[in-house]
Amino acid sequence: MQWLATALGALPVPAFRLWAQTTTFPGKQAGTLRELAAAVLPRSLGREGTDRVAQAFEGWVREYRPGADLDHGYGFTRIRYKPASPAPAYLAQLDALQGPLSGADADAKRKAIETALDQAKVTELPELPDGKHVTSDLMSFYFHSSGANDLCYRAAIERHRCRGLKGSDNPPPPLKGTV
Repeated sequence: MQWLATALGALPVPAFRLWAQTTTFPGKQAGTLRELAAAVLPRSLGREGTDRVAQAFEGWVREYRPGADLDHGYGFTRIRYKPASPAPAYLAQLDALQGPLSGADADAKRKAIETALDQAKVTELPELPDGKHVTSDLMSFYFHSSGANDLCYRAAIERHRCRGLKGSDNPPPPLKGTV
């Protein structure tokens, strides 16, 4: 499958190229994405946890479908559609961060990330990944997730899971493995 995606990506047809970049994301930049996740996500997740978030983000990018209907909400009749995949921009941004993130110096990593966000004119964390920069989108992907919410409150709230009414009068149980 990856060979087919690479071959189709070489064709001079933009739709194939975009699809190929999305399906092979992050490609050679998998290590850089994991280093980025380790640098910007909570240390309390540990390296295994930040790697899991990076892997889930990879899946989100690969499953991204441009042109899909966006939630329009009650009372809003205008239907909006997802823009083009951010995968090509993410790959370029990860490529630019590869050198600084491969070093051991935490200050240099932080400075490179801050510079990249400044250049992308990211001033706040978006509610949903918006394609401006892979760093802010990775952070948005995590910090607006059920897992981040649970970690914040150190309880298994499971915000995005429908649990029904049974037991809703009880507080959420503490997270396993936390104090």
